[in-house]
Amino acid sequence: MTASYEPDLVPGEQPALSTHEELYEVIKLLISEPDVTRDQFAVKALDNRIGRKPAKPADKETAIDLAVKLVTTVNCSVKYQGLGLLEHGVLQIPWRSDVTFSDFMQAIFPLTDHPSFNDNDLKFQKEMKTAITAKNLKKRLGLRFQATDDLRRHLTLDRKHWVLDIYHNTAFLKEHLRLTKDKTSNMSMSETLKLGALPRQLMLECLDSVQKILFPLTDRKSKHLLLKLTSSSSFDPDCLRFESSTIRNREETEVTYHYFGGHLADLYAEIENPTPRGWFYEWLERRSGARYVMLATLIGVIFAVLLGMAGLAVNAFQAWVAYQQWQHPVGSSFSTDEHRQAEWFRELPFTIDREGS
Repeated sequence: MTASYEPDLVPGEQPALSTHEELYEVIKLLISEPDVTRDQFAVKALDNRIGRKPAKPADKETAIDLAVKLVTTVNCSVKYQGLGLLEHGVLQIPWRSDVTFSDFMQAIFPLTDHPSFNDNDLKFQKEMKTAITAKNLKKRLGLRFQATDDLRRHLTLDRKHWVLDIYHNTAFLKEHLRLTKDKTSNMSMSETLKLGALPRQLMLECLDSVQKILFPLTDRKSKHLLLKLTSSSSFDPDCLRFESSTIRNREETEVTYHYFGGHLADLYAEIENPTPRGWFYEWLERRSGARYVMLATLIGVIFAVLLGMAGLAVNAFQAWVAYQQWQHPVGSSFSTDEHRQAEWFRELPFTIDREGS
């Protein structure tokens, strides 16, 4: 990530960050003071350094974005938003100048209560989780899986290319869980950030959605699919390592989904009612409304009436033919040469002598 930092400078100007140590000092200040605005943080972190000239505003913004990305693995800059992300439905919320760091984190990770994954119907929850495993998504929807380093894009489905983004840095998640293990469950965002961690519920949901829902490690085929992804693509091999006692509290065996419940429900809805793919299915879907269904039903009724009338006409004709045969029966025809000759002789105008030829 630090290799991506390339300040645009002219001779005589100093970059906002020159060494990894300077970046680390910026990160420590970001963690220790999460309740200051971005402008206030820029002044404290980058403008008041002894022996350093003030950096260019654009360079300072880039340095802050890098520090936030290293701490949270989230892109907080608006300038990196591409049209592709907007097409995928991923709206990146930037960390604006008048917003505190803790408020920014709460805005990009809002808590929700999705009924599908948080109700008391355990049987239905189990059914949903079983349906949206990665092997089922691949088999029934033809999805491909893509590793992402942006935590916000976890479980984001790109319906244009049928690719599912999966946050794969499970080692990062586990370290944050270790930092908050045995802490109170009602910690605020600010208190959690001061520990150098992200909300525990968020980390548990992300980790369990990978290792228990998409790729349940107890299932041989799912584990084989994950092994294939870690060996042939950029997925972190740590995804295959399941840990419990070192990162979980005793009551955290089953996790409710308040951050990613909506994404999981979308995947289940896609399994139950797949989006039409291909021009024929799209055409059929566009004409599957109530109006088109009624029109198709009416056409079917008219066709059935016409077919019935045609059948009635054929039956009437057959009855008429049978009646005519009954009224005018046809006698049996001669089948032998003798009968035909007798008829021929009877029609002759003269009588032939019996002794004649």
